Amino acid sequence: MNPPGILEHPRVHGACFALCLLVLLAESPPASASLLADRLELTMYGRVGLAWAPNSGRFIQGRTFNLTESAIGGRLEEGDYLEPTIRLHMFEKSEDPAAPYADMVLTPAMYARNGLFIGIFSNRFTDTLQIELFQAYVEAGNVLIPRLKLWAGARFYRGTDVHIADYFYFNNLTGQGVGAAYGPLDVAVLLQTSGTGAQYNFDVDGDGDLDLRRQRTVFVGQYVHKVEAGHSLHLLGELHLLPELQARLETGEEVGLPSDFGWVAGVKAHFSLGKDNFNDVSVRYGSSIASGSRAGAQTWVSFGLPGEDRLYADAAGVEVVDHFLYNFSSLLSLNAYGILHWNQGAREAPSPRSIDFAVGARSTLYLADQFHLINEATFQGLRTGSGPMATAVKLTLMPTIVPSGLRSVWARPHLRLFYTVAFYDDDAVAGLVSRYLQTIGPTSVGHYLGARVEWWF
Repeated sequence: MNPPGILEHPRVHGACFALCLLVLLAESPPASASLLADRLELTMYGRVGLAWAPNSGRFIQGRTFNLTESAIGGRLEEGDYLEPTIRLHMFEKSEDPAAPYADMVLTPAMYARNGLFIGIFSNRFTDTLQIELFQAYVEAGNVLIPRLKLWAGARFYRGTDVHIADYFYFNNLTGQGVGAAYGPLDVAVLLQTSGTGAQYNFDVDGDGDLDLRRQRTVFVGQYVHKVEAGHSLHLLGELHLLPELQARLETGEEVGLPSDFGWVAGVKAHFSLGKDNFNDVSVRYGSSIASGSRAGAQTWVSFGLPGEDRLYADAAGVEVVDHFLYNFSSLLSLNAYGILHWNQGAREAPSPRSIDFAVGARSTLYLADQFHLINEATFQGLRTGSGPMATAVKLTLMPTIVPSGLRSVWARPHLRLFYTVAFYDDDAVAGLVSRYLQTIGPTSVGHYLGARVEWWF
């Protein structure tokens, strides 16, 4: 049998749909095109670049130095990524802020699985490019009563992020469900499943087939209280439910998975310091099946394994984040963060504890309107179970061209040349506790030279 063509490959269906939509809009008759031009918005985040390991000829693009294998601790080693978003206003625009509206949002995301994915003629396209639909939802506002918003579908249901660590924290509930918002109150119901996870599937007769499957229901409530001078207090609550999953064998024996639940409570304070300066501090606690937090995991990624009773009793996860930006003058800005995750698994389960942390700072020196010198330093650690604490220090020098000439950490696009050096302790080296070490091999010093463009609009 011949392998499927590129257009038949399941990974490209989402992108093909989005591209076909754009082509149809572009080829519409003049009257329709003029109408849709007022209704269609295209935004995008993207980064594409090159990377070398000066001490090795191995391919290292996207092989992070970070101990948790996430971007927490610095994102500069991340691989290529494209994320266009299409927003279609389904009603004509109105000047009346109380007028009803409905928007359709579609976001296909493209990233490399192995190699450089842009040059499809020089790389194995279907083995390299991963395409997923990250968002597909409709939001309607001012329906039934003014200021009421309703949405349904799959969406980026999340708040602020630590951009220099590529980390959406506190309320990263990106997923599929339905929700409503009215003023400062936001509620949603989400569903989560897993294709092969033992928490969601059960093999009734032991033949290797997953005969029964269940889904997690997550109820979310959020409230944001704004006070004077731009400060705010954000409250978060989640309730996670896993129903019982049972089957009766021919012998009459009942087998399956017991019901389980978990809850999350969190508080986040935003302090506006004027002139785009801010400090955000958050604390979040999750229990039982809602204990996900390790390395920035979402709350429904339950930590560890269940106990002998197949329950996550006593499991817990804590996340603490402090993130601030201060623009000292037209010559200097400082963006810094501290992130801590602590997890405890279910009672009588193996590897019952984990802790990871990262502290980092990025300074931006505005040497000229279109030339910024960016410097970054991070310190991070990871301990799993009763093992040692592995640590790493990263230092980066990054001269950057900024075509817009804006003296702001948010100015884009960036055309960057950067060099990062990492110093690993003995425990990190012995355990190869990073994708970089797993690629290069045991070394106490790592080198990463890169050139990249990053943009958003």
